[in-house]
Amino acid sequence: MAQLLLQQGKVTEALKYFERAAELARTEGELVNALSYAEATRTQIQVQEKYPQLASKLQGMGGGGAGQGMVR
Repeated sequence: MAQLLLQQGKVTEALKYFERAAELARTEGELVNALSYAEATRTQIQVQEKYPQLASKLQGMGGGGAGQGMVR
């Protein structure tokens, strides 16, 4: 679900799902994966907030923003 939300540009909502996945993780691998995605998503949100012009450029290049490559 979180990946789908990222593809739709709903980054903040996706973060909630990654955090929930970490809470529900049954193995160390699942936990590490969920926490890694959550942290990358938090970073993506910070870039969008602090550097909107950079985020816009990255989104236009297909290299990030709105789930276009920064977080997968």
